[in-house]
Amino acid sequence: MKRIFLYFALPLYFLNAQDDLLDLIIEKEPIENPVYATFKASRIVNAQSIELPRPKTLEFMILHRFGSMSNGFYDLFGTDEAVVRYDLKYGFNDFFSIGTGRSGIKKTYDIFSKIKLIRQKSGQRGTPFTLAVFSKAEIQTVIKKMDFTDRLTFDIQALIARKFSRSLSLQVMPTFIHRNMVETEGDMHDMFSLGFGGRMKFTKRASFNFDTFFPIGNRADSYRQGWGIGFDIETGGHVFQLMVTNAQGSYESEYIENAKGTVDGYDIYLGFNISRVFSL
Repeated sequence: MKRIFLYFALPLYFLNAQDDLLDLIIEKEPIENPVYATFKASRIVNAQSIELPRPKTLEFMILHRFGSMSNGFYDLFGTDEAVVRYDLKYGFNDFFSIGTGRSGIKKTYDIFSKIKLIRQKSGQRGTPFTLAVFSKAEIQTVIKKMDFTDRLTFDIQALIARKFSRSLSLQVMPTFIHRNMVETEGDMHDMFSLGFGGRMKFTKRASFNFDTFFPIGNRADSYRQGWGIGFDIETGGHVFQLMVTNAQGSYESEYIENAKGTVDGYDIYLGFNISRVFSL
């Protein structure tokens, strides 16, 4: 009888011991999964987001800003005027992309890159945020009698974002901008600011977005804090972003350091971003 009991009892004991051991391993080494779709587009409203084009994908974006709404129906709330930026970028992999753009304001051309250094991961030991670095060199060509170096402006941003839930994502953006030439002696060559942005999703394909930048250090008396409030609609192969903003320019040195609109008198701008991706 003892032999029969041991014959049946020992395998059950070892099976239970193995299950307990597996439970301990799972508790000590929880599964860590990358977090995707913190934002739906490479822009929040005006500001860059931590998102890159998908690997081996070319993304073309049109950033359209109308004129000031202050004249009301006379120019149909600014829609008689327009400033456009074209933005073309390519994603090499999940962590690196490069691009180039052209803006109507000051006839500015630029080249830029975005590198994702850290990706948010779920799990008890997962990374709590995503970190990307965005850098850009701008050259304005509206004034022809200028030295090449005087035309240049350089931007660099750290993009730190966290997706708190399926509906809520927030981002912090420490920013440095250097202008080789300034218009007056009172203007600064080097400017620091701290940006904040977010996304609140309210349906499967739509969300409210915002971004703004707070200056660090002194600014000229004419300085206005840049901000934008937007509405994202995802429609198949592209994301359509509607917005109202106090900056007509849609590149970094403009919407951060050269916002001119005020809510008083509706001196603000309607606009939209639309992007289309092409798999190569």
